[in-house]
Amino acid sequence: MPQFLTTTDADFEARFVALLGMKREDSPDVDAVVAQIIADVRARGDAAVLELTARFDRLDLTAAQMRFSADEIAAECAKVSPED
Repeated sequence: MPQFLTTTDADFEARFVALLGMKREDSPDVDAVVAQIIADVRARGDAAVLELTARFDRLDLTAAQMRFSADEIAAECAKVSPED
């Protein structure tokens, strides 16, 4: 089940720590699926990412919606302190 965390929520840190501490599956089946996903993205690039996003996140995006302009990138980079 997906969990949505928002960094501005008062309980964000506690929920994030709890999420990190949750048991994760360690299975050859999971490894195989992940390997297939990585291979698909390597082979088909954005087309695979769009399909996988629709499948796993139930979010239909277009390539244009995934693209950031140079101005958008520069604006966001300017918000990051040199220490980060």
